[in-house]
Order: sequence, then C-alpha cells, then structure tokens
Amino acid sequence: MAVPKSWDNRWEEVYKVREWGKYPPEDLIRFVARNYYGVPHRASVKILDLGCGTGAATWYIAREGFAAYGVDGSAAGIARAKKRFAEEGLRGRFSVGDIVRLDFTDGYFDAVTDIASIQHNAFSNIGRIIAEIHRVLKKGGRFFGILIAEDTDWVGWEGKTHFFTRAEIRTLFKSFHKLEIEEIRKSKDGGRKRMRQFIVQAVK
Repeated sequence: MAVPKSWDNRWEEVYKVREWGKYPPEDLIRFVARNYYGVPHRASVKILDLGCGTGAATWYIAREGFAAYGVDGSAAGIARAKKRFAEEGLRGRFSVGDIVRLDFTDGYFDAVTDIASIQHNAFSNIGRIIAEIHRVLKKGGRFFGILIAEDTDWVGWEGKTHFFTRAEIRTLFKSFHKLEIEEIRKSKDGGRKRMRQFIVQAVK
C-alpha cells in the first residue's frame, strides 16, 4: 500500500525567500553535548537532522565534528544548506526526500534530531514517521525532538500543524524506552501570545 505523502509544498517557497533558521536551539546543543561530546571519535557518530530545512542543526552537528546528515522535502532548503557548508568547508550529506519514508538502512544512525518538523504533518503520517525514526536508529540510539503543545496561541506557520498532548507522545513513542518529556514556554506581543513546546528524548 502506498504511503501518503507528508511533505507540504509551501515550505519550498518559505525556504526560497526567508533568511530563517540559521542557528540551532540551545536544547539541541545540550542534548548533543550531554550524550556525545565525550566519545573518542566524533566522526564515527552519525546524526540525522530530520526535516533539516536550511540546515541550522546540521551545521552545528558538523561543526562539532560529527557525521552530519540532513533530509528535507524542500530542494531550496537543501540547496541553501549545501551552499553554507561549502562556504564554511564543512562536510555533510544532504538529500531531498519525504520523512515519512527514509532512504537509509535499518540501524544506520546513532541519533536522529527533529526541530519542529514532525509536527507539520497529518497525524496519520506522524506515527509512520516515528516508526521510520525507530527503524533507522541503532539499538541504544537516541532521538531528540521539539514538538508543539496543544495549548499554543501561535506557531508562525499557516500550513498543517498537529498540536500534541503528553498522552499522544507517550503512545507514539511506545516502541522506545527511557522516554523523557520536558517543556519550554515562550511568549510575544507583551505576553498576549504564548507558545508551549515539548522537548522529547527517547532511546531505542
């Protein structure tokens, strides 16, 4: 049976015109530092940046000496990521593709990261995407993700967005163990608009 496409073509226009997403979030840096800074050979640690866009997280991963991989549905986003890597002399492997079906073998990655890309999918595909993450992770491999919470006033994107509950996350990640769910909160317009996000970490 064919898997429904999860990619929203409107992101292609966003990445063509918006100077956006250049640096990684602090929580990702903390995750990578805590789990991988102490390894003896960083280049042997393969990390996939899921829905990488223009490569902000991938850029950080590569700068820290890890084997950086990025996949996104936007050809424009991937082109900008490759251009930045070339200008800064960084090594990374990028591909244009739909994250509902990853073109990697089972158990390929030590870690998979998601900076708010999974949330921009129909819920029927989100379970498939998480199953793919589980498949491409090594045993003991780690997932890090940022997911929008249900009681959020603004997202900054008019396209498809799924707002998560803690219960949904626990169900979606039931094939993982050591699941941790933390929160971050933001506001703008003098506190009139609020955003709550889940920081999700799990181990295969």
